[in-house]
Amino acid sequence: MNDFKSFNEFIEEQHGHSTKADSNLDVVENPEQPPAIGNIISLKSEKKRKHKGNRKSSLRSNILIGFSVIIIFFLALLLLPVPLGYIVLTGSDILTVDDILFEGKIWQPVNVLQISTSQLEERLSRDIRIDSVQVHRKFPLTMEVVVHDRIPIAIVQGEFGYALVDKDGIVMDTVQSISKVTVPLITGKRFGNLLLEDRISGSDIDEALNFLNNLSPEGIRVFSEVNIGNPENINAYTREGIAVRLGDGERMEERARLAEDMVGDVKARGLSVEYLDANPASALIKLKK
Repeated sequence: MNDFKSFNEFIEEQHGHSTKADSNLDVVENPEQPPAIGNIISLKSEKKRKHKGNRKSSLRSNILIGFSVIIIFFLALLLLPVPLGYIVLTGSDILTVDDILFEGKIWQPVNVLQISTSQLEERLSRDIRIDSVQVHRKFPLTMEVVVHDRIPIAIVQGEFGYALVDKDGIVMDTVQSISKVTVPLITGKRFGNLLLEDRISGSDIDEALNFLNNLSPEGIRVFSEVNIGNPENINAYTREGIAVRLGDGERMEERARLAEDMVGDVKARGLSVEYLDANPASALIKLKK
């Protein structure tokens, strides 16, 4: 009976070690055990960040592509010969749109986006036919050119012919002879060799131009001549031959308006006059006897 062994002892003999030792062995974790919940959440967050980053990168790429397309489109409009917009000319009875294109060196087809307003103004201002010019853009694609014509106001005699001058005495044209007078002649003084864009000046010629500049358009057509041969006694003559004394040109603005009114009154009343004295201090109508 003393040889009876407990179950534990029997097991020890069979395996050569104690079951107690087995109870002290460390437990090895199963390598296939799923990750903890915290690790799962971390992985999902990382995926979301990567997806969000990819989406932002895609959006930036689309924006850059869109801007590139817009820039290329506008560069094409600015550089290529693409017809775009219109040029409108106003205020001129002399020039045409073809004149604007020629003087402004504008290529056809016309693209108003390729035209510099300041450069076009500068080029057009060189045209002797133009007194002043303004160029501006109007929505959406119209370029308006506003021109004030340079109008001849008198004819003067030069060394080799005659010259048409504007209100400032600038020579607009020269001719060898005149057959039809549409503006008054300034007589009593002969100028030298006059060329286009020359400017005549002097106290006497300035007074004659001052007289004409203060007449209405109808008044200019009334007078045919202003004689400045004697600067102290300037005389104007109507197309009917009525002489109007203007003195030495003092207060010429008033004298011009008075002379026009007096001539109109004489014509309306059918008077036969020897001369008119357009003196603002004491106007006089000298009747023929």
